[in-house]
Amino acid sequence: MLYISASFHSMLTTHSQPHQVLSCSSISSVSLPVKKTRKRKMVSESLGHLFLISFPAQGHVNPLLRLGKILASKGFLVTFSTTETIGEQMRKASGIIDKLTPFGDGFIRFEFFEDGWEQDEPRRQDLDQYLLQLELVGKQVIPHMIKKNAEQGRPVSCLINNPFIPWVTDVATSLGLPSAMLWVQSCACFASYYHYYHGTVPFPDEEHPEIDVQLPCMPLLKHDEVPSFLHPTTPYPFLRRAILGQYKNLDKPLCILMETFDELEPDLIKHMSEIFPIKAVGPLFRNPK
Repeated sequence: MLYISASFHSMLTTHSQPHQVLSCSSISSVSLPVKKTRKRKMVSESLGHLFLISFPAQGHVNPLLRLGKILASKGFLVTFSTTETIGEQMRKASGIIDKLTPFGDGFIRFEFFEDGWEQDEPRRQDLDQYLLQLELVGKQVIPHMIKKNAEQGRPVSCLINNPFIPWVTDVATSLGLPSAMLWVQSCACFASYYHYYHGTVPFPDEEHPEIDVQLPCMPLLKHDEVPSFLHPTTPYPFLRRAILGQYKNLDKPLCILMETFDELEPDLIKHMSEIFPIKAVGPLFRNPK
């Protein structure tokens, strides 16, 4: 966990204004009087501000939120954002509040946005259509949220997103901000999608559904060992399109934060790091105290 803070902090400070990471352990998290509330605000404004944006699904929200808590505990101000629909569920399930909350040596806060569709909108059932709608709304809403935070004394240092919403990188670029992407699968899966997307090696297809796949720095993969979404018989081709969509923008992020660790996939991480700046940040299954 300390590796996350040291490496990521050093990268951020080269892309943002100098800031001092202060200890907030003396600030109580409950029933703060006005004087301490002001102190909390002053301390939070001195921290590097990371703005995390998640695709609105539980399997995406949970890992990114765990990463956010780890980064907050190490002395960052973290804003976690996703759609208001997920925000309502999080308030009911976890009792979160939308106000600044001390967490370890930093702070965490939540800021949600509407996706522009009613809950009973039938197009929600079509992932391709929903991804287009989310991009259309997100590209308008997120810059406004970033600007508002700056006006309130919380300028954002970096945007972090997870797969399915690669347009966040475009937003960051347009705002002159660095960005990072959290990949929540292994480096082996990441490499498989990368080589499939770029066509560097043959994969099973409709004509040859049972060919084996040899990827650099990996043992031979039998046809039924490649990620299931890449197989021609997958019943979920829309998920393959959604995942591969992230690879269009992977030359833009400051780094790719990967849910793995160096001892698990040393050779493969080293190889893929020659193509992309990869930072292994796993395992993320434990929440920081």
